Amino acid sequence: MVYDQLKWLCLIVIVLIFIPSCMMGGIAVSGAQAVYDRHSIQKKLDDNFTSMQAYRAIYLKTDKYKNTNISIATYNDTVIITGQTPEIEQKNEITQLVKNLVNERKIYNFVEIASPSSILTRASDTWITSKIKAKMIAANNIDPTKIKVVTENGTVFLMGIVPREDADIAVDIAQNTSGVQNIVKIFSYLEIAKA
Repeated sequence: MVYDQLKWLCLIVIVLIFIPSCMMGGIAVSGAQAVYDRHSIQKKLDDNFTSMQAYRAIYLKTDKYKNTNISIATYNDTVIITGQTPEIEQKNEITQLVKNLVNERKIYNFVEIASPSSILTRASDTWITSKIKAKMIAANNIDPTKIKVVTENGTVFLMGIVPREDADIAVDIAQNTSGVQNIVKIFSYLEIAKA
């Protein structure tokens, strides 16, 4: 049962990695962009592998955290942990588990001390994330593949390495999406300077 779930999770992750590449397939790219895209794909694979390792450590190696709802999102050198756990000790232990896996990545733990959210709340969070991503794809002045969107209990987390203007557009899109209660920005800003 667990093996089948892990197999499906891996398949979904692989498909999600390559969908943005397929969507951009009709657009001509320069040599520099192609190199960047290859690096980006490797980073995405590393990010997804890190997240899968964390889920494995939390949920497959032990049943100590079965009364929690934990989500792990990884983007470049940043890991965010969101969700709910009924005990502060569990929150601290989960943070330490993830730290042991991710080496030098930055970790932000936004886990709330509470009962796990309902299936309805999780479905709403997924819908909010989908709406924000769709709006980013529709906007012509932002690259949606460079921003990761995670929603937990109505709070939207935006992660990415982008110019400040793109971050501002992403925040504006999230603010104008129904169901969003809070926004947490975890951006690294690109600054273009003349030599």
